This record gives sequence, structure tokens and C-alpha cells, in this order.
Amino acid sequence: MKKVPMKRLLSLIALGVFSYLALPAADIVSFTDITPEQAAALIAEKSADPLFVILDVRTPDEFAESRIQGALNIDIKAPEFKERAGKLDKNGTYLVYCRRGVRSGMAMSLMKELGFKQVYNLAGGIMKWQEEKLPLETALPYAGESF
Repeated sequence: MKKVPMKRLLSLIALGVFSYLALPAADIVSFTDITPEQAAALIAEKSADPLFVILDVRTPDEFAESRIQGALNIDIKAPEFKERAGKLDKNGTYLVYCRRGVRSGMAMSLMKELGFKQVYNLAGGIMKWQEEKLPLETALPYAGESF
């Protein structure tokens, strides 16, 4: 077996990671975690698609503070989450997020059980989105139920 110099091996690994992160949104596998950069690419690619939904699964109070522009809010902690999520079009494409990515990961799993075809979880949630300095809507007055 031919020995590969460490420097070359590291550069090949870096190239592979960069290639993965640079994948077009269409090449991302359904029911997986995606980075904020991939999420932003997905949003840009699907912005005109009426079946694309950004789904915020945080509490209404968290949602009122700040959110990704155009997001719909269905609180995963609410007893009626499955019922409300089940009313959404299962053939759509969904980007799901929460504060850090845990609740949205749970929501993604539930949506898979409900028969959704394409759901992505924003890894690191809105906190990671903010760290990457991606845009947010903020501080709109809360006027009751958001869905």
C-alpha cells in the first residue's frame, strides 16, 4: 500500500469537507442536519416555491423575540404539535429550527413519522444562525397564535 504524505492527506480531507459544505441545496439529503450556510442556500433556492416552509418550533415568546424571515411558528412543546404539523403539505420542503437544534431535531423525526418527504434541521439552531451573522426578523409584537 502506497503511503500518502500527511500534508496531502489533510488537504484532501479539507477539500472533501469544503465540497460537502458547498453542495447545492438540491443535493442535500432529506431528514438531515444542515449548516446555517446550507440553510441559507436552501432558502435562497426555494424562496419562490409555495411548498417551501421555514418552520420555527420554539415557543411563541421565543418566536416573538426573533426569527428567520418568513418562518411559521408551531411550538413542539404544545400538545397539539402533531395535529397542527399534520395539516401541512407532506410533499413540501421544510427547514425546521429551534434555539440550538435539539427540539427541531425531534420535530424533524416526528415529521418523518407523519409522512413528510423533505425535512431539514438547522444544526445549532437560531443561535448558530446568529453566530454566522445571517439575517433575522426581530421584536414584532405578539398578537396571539402564529399558525
